[in-house]
Amino acid sequence: MLHSFKTFLYCLFLCLLFNSCKKNEEPVVPEPKPIKIVIQPDVVYLRRDVQFLGIRLAVEIQHLPEGKSNEINWTIENTRIARLTQDNTTKEASVWPEAAGETYAIATLANGKATAKVKIVVTDANDYKFRLVLKDKGTSAHSIQKPETFLSEKAIQRRSKRNIAIDNSDLPISEDYLTQIEQIGCKIAAKSKWLNTVTVHCVDYFLIDKYKNLPFVQTVEKVWEGPRVNPTGKEKYKDIPQKASNYSPTNQLDYGAAVSNITVNNGQVLHENGFKGAGIDIAVIDAGFLNLKNNPAFKNVNIKGAKSFVYENDDPYAVDMHGIWVSSCMAVNQPGSYVGTAPEANYWLLRSEDQSSENHVEEDYWVSAAEFADSVGVDIINSSLYYGPESFNNPAYTFEEMDGKTTFATRGANIAASKGILIVNCAGNDRSWVGSPADSPHILTVGAVYKDRSVAYFTSWGVTVDGRMKPDVMAVGGGAMVIGESGISENRSGTSYSSPIICGLAACLWQAYPQLSNQELLEVIRKSGDRINNPAIPYGYGIPDMKKAMEIAKTVKISRSFNR
Repeated sequence: MLHSFKTFLYCLFLCLLFNSCKKNEEPVVPEPKPIKIVIQPDVVYLRRDVQFLGIRLAVEIQHLPEGKSNEINWTIENTRIARLTQDNTTKEASVWPEAAGETYAIATLANGKATAKVKIVVTDANDYKFRLVLKDKGTSAHSIQKPETFLSEKAIQRRSKRNIAIDNSDLPISEDYLTQIEQIGCKIAAKSKWLNTVTVHCVDYFLIDKYKNLPFVQTVEKVWEGPRVNPTGKEKYKDIPQKASNYSPTNQLDYGAAVSNITVNNGQVLHENGFKGAGIDIAVIDAGFLNLKNNPAFKNVNIKGAKSFVYENDDPYAVDMHGIWVSSCMAVNQPGSYVGTAPEANYWLLRSEDQSSENHVEEDYWVSAAEFADSVGVDIINSSLYYGPESFNNPAYTFEEMDGKTTFATRGANIAASKGILIVNCAGNDRSWVGSPADSPHILTVGAVYKDRSVAYFTSWGVTVDGRMKPDVMAVGGGAMVIGESGISENRSGTSYSSPIICGLAACLWQAYPQLSNQELLEVIRKSGDRINNPAIPYGYGIPDMKKAMEIAKTVKISRSFNR
């Protein structure tokens, strides 16, 4: 009995002890899970060459306590590689490519309690060209006292004949500068000793930073962006001049299909007097001269040389028919079939236009071609190219920039004119103000008429921002006859053909009156226009008459000055 009682007391004690401990315990509260931001996708791949294609970033906020703000702030670590747009309604964002490289998009709660990042990888199938504007040209290995080391004998003679000084603008850019530029990793695509520029072709966009840090570089600007083309291993083009006898034994020429090209401007009068361009060197700066040397119509054209300034293709005869059509208006000498306006002149065929795209680098090529033309001693440049309101997309030129001194090609053309070269340029086919370099006051700009002398509907015209009329004069461009790929004449329209028709006649006129300066020759042609007493757009000074031009040229006093 006693034992049972003791047992009872012991159990009672344990029970009381247990209940006492249970009353003193705190309730167990689980630890709150940390707030987490999850971004989808977890890695983003973008293509720089497809800028319109972005990726949307979805965001999920996990374990956000009730009542807490779910506001998200988005940022990009490197805004040069990618840009970000944020949707404040959905808390999502979109990323877009800017340049090749890797960076991160970061999502952060407004209260800073959570953050997450996603890797952005931008690839690039494009290459770039940058124009480096130099502070100076550096120390040249050449001297203006010895111009024969960088100018041809004919170029020196032109300067001497026109009393034009050889100056620092004629000196090439320092070889040391060019070496430093190439050592950074890009290839030189073009350069201008006149405008102190070097244009480089780059695979890596961000090499632009290194070029900006060169002590002799003033500014850097992108002038081209395009698909990467892998080298094909093609052999470098080797030029072979075409020496031919283009002498016409008679001055009574049967122009064949080209008769209206010439007679609208009374150009036959020059030929009848024996002036067909002999001894005059003409450079044709154009888009290409596809297979010209195999074209039977050009077999007796005297071609001093041909060169392409387009970085991707160094063969001037490899692409584009435009240069064939243009050159034929002057150069072809096939009596009874087709005769151009300067059949006995000499020709340099220079390709500057990249037909695969429309970028400002084509102006760099144009200026390089003009400098080359100057260095080999040409007398006249025909340029059936222009850079106007619709030529470039990034950025497009504006009317305010057509002041005769601003755009890159116009600045180069002005210097070429100061070296004694006559430049004849098409007005353009935009039915609006003329483009560059046709806006230059020192260029003879040519618009288009039909064979009945009425204005061609497509020709560009207007008054430049500084108050000058352009075009200067007119010639056949509507329904002009040109030579095609097979050597047969065909009908084409454009101011591209008005320009060489006048250019060839200018060569013949200069042959007749070699004492004229390039600017005097330009003025003579203007004054021979049928609207000289009442110039008005779209005609300018009208349609030149070569018989009248010969009469005016006899009265011009010799001038040896040029105000650049």
